[in-house]
Amino acid sequence: MPSANLSASLKHKTVAPFWLEYLLDAALRAGVDLSYALVESGISNDDLEDPQSRISMAIENPLLKQAIAGSADPLFGLHMGEGIRPRFMGELGYASMSSATLGDAIELMIPFMKVTTEYAQLRFEWREQDGDKTLWLIWESDLEDLPTYPARVDANFAAAIVYGRWLIGQELNPARILFKHPPQGDEAEYQRIFRCDVTFGQPENAIVLPGHLLDLPLRDADPEVHKVARSRMQRAVTQYHARDNLLEQVRLEIQKRLQQGVPQLEPIADQLGVKPWTLRRQLRAENTDFSSLLEDERRRLACDWLLHSERSVNQIALDLGYSEQSAFNRAFKRWFDMTPVQYRDSQGSHTFND
Repeated sequence: MPSANLSASLKHKTVAPFWLEYLLDAALRAGVDLSYALVESGISNDDLEDPQSRISMAIENPLLKQAIAGSADPLFGLHMGEGIRPRFMGELGYASMSSATLGDAIELMIPFMKVTTEYAQLRFEWREQDGDKTLWLIWESDLEDLPTYPARVDANFAAAIVYGRWLIGQELNPARILFKHPPQGDEAEYQRIFRCDVTFGQPENAIVLPGHLLDLPLRDADPEVHKVARSRMQRAVTQYHARDNLLEQVRLEIQKRLQQGVPQLEPIADQLGVKPWTLRRQLRAENTDFSSLLEDERRRLACDWLLHSERSVNQIALDLGYSEQSAFNRAFKRWFDMTPVQYRDSQGSHTFND
């Protein structure tokens, strides 16, 4: 990608404030204080502390370059990844650590990647390796020509493995690590961190995990904490997508109000700063209406809570604003032609299915 296009792309891409705090912490540990450069770039403490703020990559990328250069460490990204902590992961941190299994935690990380940074996407594939099923977590980016690109991949992969070991409380290792870029320094450092086969110059960036690792229980699994943390994480994802999207803004307001009863259009319109009739007209222009969005959100949350929480069906019905379980059962049977209990029993523990 030509440098002019790269610069334009950086202006339109953003990162979350907790990602920038992660970078600042890693730089400080490496002996590089970026606080003055941060002030010069116009970023305040309020920007870093506001979970809804976004930081332009036109600001973040020079800070990363300065950290790499100032530390004189070509493996700065790899060592940044070693310093991962839940507080550097935003709402995902406590939602993942309170999950039941490693597979559940990974499942949360995939959609949240976009909230953390807009420079990459994470997807997964099941593949066969030596007769065993392996999960491939594949990291893709449209910024491969960026000089800081290798450090970003190194940081994300090291963080994923170090954090995964911490979650399960065991020193288990991936099956393979694949990088598209060449090693940025001593290959022994990659081996020290990943403790598996690490290859460079590959057609894709991927972490390869043995399938059986996904069922490992997490040491801090807590259903009650997870219920709250997962809801906050999902709200953060919706909030991210809602920035310039009317439908997502309405969905977010529905999410916020569901556990206080059945959400109504009028107070949501007031919250969004429009008249109720204007909101109805805008929703019609999007080929939908308020009742359809409410039902969609109830259906989505019902499926999520049935599969990923220990809440009773009756509690889920109340949390979704139904006056009694029988009304929820009727709605669920209309959606899926089965009862909530049958749905819960028929589904696996996570969505990593073939």
